[in-house]
Amino acid sequence: MCEAAILAPQYFLSMLIDHLQYASKYYNASTNLAKALQWLEKNQHQLATMENGEYEIDGKDVYAIVNSYNTKPESECGWEAHKVYCDIHYSVTGSERIAYAPLHAMTEGQAYNTEKDYSLYTGTGDFVWVRESMFCLLLPQDVHAPGAYANAQSEFLKKVVIKLKY
Repeated sequence: MCEAAILAPQYFLSMLIDHLQYASKYYNASTNLAKALQWLEKNQHQLATMENGEYEIDGKDVYAIVNSYNTKPESECGWEAHKVYCDIHYSVTGSERIAYAPLHAMTEGQAYNTEKDYSLYTGTGDFVWVRESMFCLLLPQDVHAPGAYANAQSEFLKKVVIKLKY
């Protein structure tokens, strides 16, 4: 299980969203979470110009994936969940809405892919707006669909997804 959920269940019952400026509030919840948030804080001013790709933070226990894309309509965003990793989605430039729903409320549409650590789901959920300089922590019980328009139209989004070993 994600360290945050094992070590400090009082902190994380489900998805968490906050601004990076408050990241230090969560350091005591998990060593891996602290490493991830400290990496974001340390690199926040370079992230906009960082090349897309994978960046090691602590081997395969904690690593970052820098990505950029145009946001899309809700209907084009796929639902997924992971078993091995928790996700931190951080918006570097631009905004997106990320849908989330509890695992028990969703229907599995594609069985778990062990190599890529995901299952695909169908169902409905709620959306959170992840604005520039905000992060969203998603635990394995949080089925999520990132990449939706934050406003009425598509916008360019540069983001980081940090994977925390489950």
